[in-house]
Amino acid sequence: MTILESKLFKFYQQGIAFIKKYFRNKYWIAFTLFIVWIFLFDNNSVVRQVQRKYQIVKLNKEISYYQKELQKTKIEEKALKYSDEYFEKFVRETYLLKRPNEVLYIFAEEK
Repeated sequence: MTILESKLFKFYQQGIAFIKKYFRNKYWIAFTLFIVWIFLFDNNSVVRQVQRKYQIVKLNKEISYYQKELQKTKIEEKALKYSDEYFEKFVRETYLLKRPNEVLYIFAEEK
């Protein structure tokens, strides 16, 4: 047997002795099972907590995005109410309306 094998064997024996010493006690077994249950299988497990944190971050990003879009829409609404030129431009671009005796060219963007 080499030196490495003997050290590994000794480490293995120490591990077995530790397990035998502490897991003979029924309270250690119950405590270990309780910790495993809490961390992996409970409704508020660590895995689910991480998933919920990720979901909160994602929803906060969506909230900020929609708040910015709402501000842009409010500004555009004010411009449409108070500016006839902007209203005409908006209607012509959105609904493709044209004046009499006017030719309308539509250019489609490639995606």
